[in-house]
Amino acid sequence: MSTATSFSATVSMLTAKPPFQSIGSHLSAKLECFNTDERTLTDELCDMLCIWLMHAHDPNLPVVDKFTLSLRKTTVHQEVVNGADLELRVASPLGAKHCLLQAKVLDPDTKKLRCASTQGWEDLRKQLVKARAHVADLAFLLVYVPGAMLTSQSYGHDTYEQNFLGLQFGGLDSCFGATVVAASKLIDKNGDWIDATNKVVQLSPGNFQFGVPFWKFMLELMLCRRGTWSDKEPSFLVEDYKSFRSLDVEASAVTPQRWGEFQERADEWLSDRPNRNL
Repeated sequence: MSTATSFSATVSMLTAKPPFQSIGSHLSAKLECFNTDERTLTDELCDMLCIWLMHAHDPNLPVVDKFTLSLRKTTVHQEVVNGADLELRVASPLGAKHCLLQAKVLDPDTKKLRCASTQGWEDLRKQLVKARAHVADLAFLLVYVPGAMLTSQSYGHDTYEQNFLGLQFGGLDSCFGATVVAASKLIDKNGDWIDATNKVVQLSPGNFQFGVPFWKFMLELMLCRRGTWSDKEPSFLVEDYKSFRSLDVEASAVTPQRWGEFQERADEWLSDRPNRNL
């Protein structure tokens, strides 16, 4: 059995950006305050995106920039033993993409990934190898970083947990509370760790080599800066590799030509600078 919930709203790239950014801040604060595990945090990621995107509306934005964004979250009744933590399916008028993410927590106490044991690393390696076998370059590691390593910044959606943290002195923006690293940057073509000593390299506390914040990862997928569109409808994986959670993100009510123009403006949407219109 599984449970599914669907949401839909009229948004633009500008109004979708703050909810995607706020996810990292929310999850990092929750991890810092409650030492939450990756399963709960991944559920929170899906749920809060659905909730916040329903409020991502600005009546002053040009009609030509708007589109309908629909999200559907599905969770199976029982935890799966063999599968990714999150199956992400992104669709636009130009096609579809299918991603798999394996989630891990950077522990607030030890400052290490919670898989940091010989068996833990081996399990993670096998999970990344299997995910890549299914979706090629769209296989990723998703790391949740505790709030004390970040700035505690809000991106438009304050969270209850942030009230407990106050201003932190970490060196990274809080959007990196959900950091995504491509599996191809961690394992080689033979499925072995690229760096056998430091499997997932931290350049500084919470700052992972090749890591990108979740918001940029999502917009890169939508704007075709990561992966390519397929004319095949993204579907659930075969039963021997069924993910515990899936999140469908579909853009509609916009022409393929207009979406192509959005992609040409990708640099504008992907800028790290705050947008003055929001």
